[in-house]
Amino acid sequence: MKKLFLYLMLFCLSLPMMAQQQLGDKRTHSIFAFSDFKDAKVLQPFGRYTTAKANILLKNSTLCFLQDDKTVMEAYVDNVLGVEFDTVTYMRLDDNQMGKVIAKKGYNYLLCVTTINMSKLYDEREGGDNLPFFEITDVGAFFEIDGQAFESNKGYPLTDKYYFSIQGTIIPANETQFKKYVRPEMKSAFKRLMNDKFWSWSDPASLAELFTYLPEE
Repeated sequence: MKKLFLYLMLFCLSLPMMAQQQLGDKRTHSIFAFSDFKDAKVLQPFGRYTTAKANILLKNSTLCFLQDDKTVMEAYVDNVLGVEFDTVTYMRLDDNQMGKVIAKKGYNYLLCVTTINMSKLYDEREGGDNLPFFEITDVGAFFEIDGQAFESNKGYPLTDKYYFSIQGTIIPANETQFKKYVRPEMKSAFKRLMNDKFWSWSDPASLAELFTYLPEE
């Protein structure tokens, strides 16, 4: 009975590590977030919006759209707040990157920026002489897609980076930045949470718990 209990304990302790390993090996066979360009609502200030056939280019997590149903164009996003694909919403970060909304509470959002891990891809392709990427020399420049995804058993390695939008201010999800926004009465509780070894800055479920520590208005 004691051995069974020990095995169960070891298994439970290994679950977070197993989950992190699975997240660390996230991959795709497409250079875009969606398999096809989708009807999207591009959100602009003051409640305005435009519509387009759009997608997210995973090289840099940037917004692209189809022009004339055949040519892909990288969007100018200086006047873009975000983009809605059916039930999936992306918000623009302070640069051109788009972050997927994975949780929200009030005016606070948890965002995930998913990009292709280029350094890992180069290592796997031994320097990347035949990497299937094209460079966009200028924002808004046209480029053609040959329609061929990266065909291998592995696919493209992906990496996730998390951010918070706190009442319109974007910050990376880390202790140094986040603690500046913790409500005064929650600082002690936040410090205790930071000492919880089962809590992680790379786990979206853990990060969603942090809404409790933020001002709601």
